[in-house]
Amino acid sequence: MSLGALIVVVACGVLLVISAVHYFGGSRIAATRDHGEVILEFARAYPGEAIRSVTMTEDRQASFLRLADGKTGFLQTMGRHHVARLILPGEVTVLPLEGQPGFHVKFHDSTLKGGNYIFASTEDAAEVSLWLCGNFAFAAPKMASSGGNEDA
Repeated sequence: MSLGALIVVVACGVLLVISAVHYFGGSRIAATRDHGEVILEFARAYPGEAIRSVTMTEDRQASFLRLADGKTGFLQTMGRHHVARLILPGEVTVLPLEGQPGFHVKFHDSTLKGGNYIFASTEDAAEVSLWLCGNFAFAAPKMASSGGNEDA
């Protein structure tokens, strides 16, 4: 078989596979439908975490979960899959978005890119940003007493 014919056969095979995946729904974006699905997906990834509340973005593609121990859970839809993670103190930078009820999150590690997260209301955005900012208070180092005597 000539090199030209081999290239044509491989190209047709790749196109056939891509078409089959698309036709059978492999390229469809999974939508997080409700809080119950968010809780189940997050609990599958982190079974020991107690969830206090869930706030979803306006497009329902990302959810922030307030956890009982002061951490924040994060669940984002990527294609047909969900990415879940715990946001620990000092792992994110949060910046407000001008003119929109949301904020920009930048994760300090490179495993998950941040982005703009728009919420249904400014109250939802403010509440979630408080969860994220509250994480930094838990990470504050204890101040050493300067006189050698400690308060009881």
